Amino acid sequence: MKIGAREIADSPLEWVGGKGEYSGMILSSRVRLARNLKGHVFPWRAGKEELADCAQRVRSAIRSEDSLRPFTLFEVDALEPLSRGVLIEKHLISPALARGGPGSGAAVDGLGVVSIMINEEDHVRIQAILGGMSIHEAGRIARRMDELLEKLDYAFDNRYGFLTACPTNVGTGLRASVMIHLPALTRLRRIGKLAVDCGKIGLTVRGMFGEGSDSPGSLYQISNQVTLGQTEDELVEKVSGAALGLVRQEETARGRILAERGPGLEDKVWRAWGLLTFSRVIEAREALELLSLVRMGSEMGILPEVKVATLNALLLDIQ
Repeated sequence: MKIGAREIADSPLEWVGGKGEYSGMILSSRVRLARNLKGHVFPWRAGKEELADCAQRVRSAIRSEDSLRPFTLFEVDALEPLSRGVLIEKHLISPALARGGPGSGAAVDGLGVVSIMINEEDHVRIQAILGGMSIHEAGRIARRMDELLEKLDYAFDNRYGFLTACPTNVGTGLRASVMIHLPALTRLRRIGKLAVDCGKIGLTVRGMFGEGSDSPGSLYQISNQVTLGQTEDELVEKVSGAALGLVRQEETARGRILAERGPGLEDKVWRAWGLLTFSRVIEAREALELLSLVRMGSEMGILPEVKVATLNALLLDIQ
């Protein structure tokens, strides 16, 4: 099925709308479940025929569920490069899946809340993404999708739980994450220490697009590192608690910066506003940094209020 970049780009995204608690600082909450088919080797070791067979089984399971029939099913290799890039930017597929290959594909709902990736690192990766601090609801949605696809007969061990290609996902197979904006903590050079502190409780801090990516615009993903030995609810609650703690620390850091660097901060924010308003050409990385300043300035009352949905949409459009 051939899908054009314009069709994908024009589709609405629920999480971009700026809904959910703390939506000014927490852009999105995501829960992802990793699953593999019983009796099949993991995608990275499977041959073309086995990958095609696994993909067909997953697609058939999706089509057989009435509630999943409205989903758009597509093969990655049928997408033009620009379309793949748009899907990555919208966080509907991963950079790894976008590389394509035998049997690689996805199913996406109309609002971009649910995405089911096929033959990525695992045979099936179910994700639900919502705006703001909505990680518990995202978890409920992801688990509901998992239940609808349980006819697939997943690879499961009574001792270890769900078996996955990456050892850190063995167990529940659940990865919970929030995308959070931390400009004040970044300016105070606190991110390194926060990453160490998160690591001590089994969490990790990554860039906007996950492992291996950097953090332009002071955007970070906070997620659990391992899943073995903890329940799904415990993992979600741990990430939620850490994210809310970071919100409080960021608020404190903003107050400190405003008190210590008030005039200088206001000047930087207004300059960012002016550049975004009147410039004709801006590189993507610079635009992300300027949007970060405007977002913070709006929330701190330095600038007139800017709708979160507008900032989120710009964040996607400039990439």
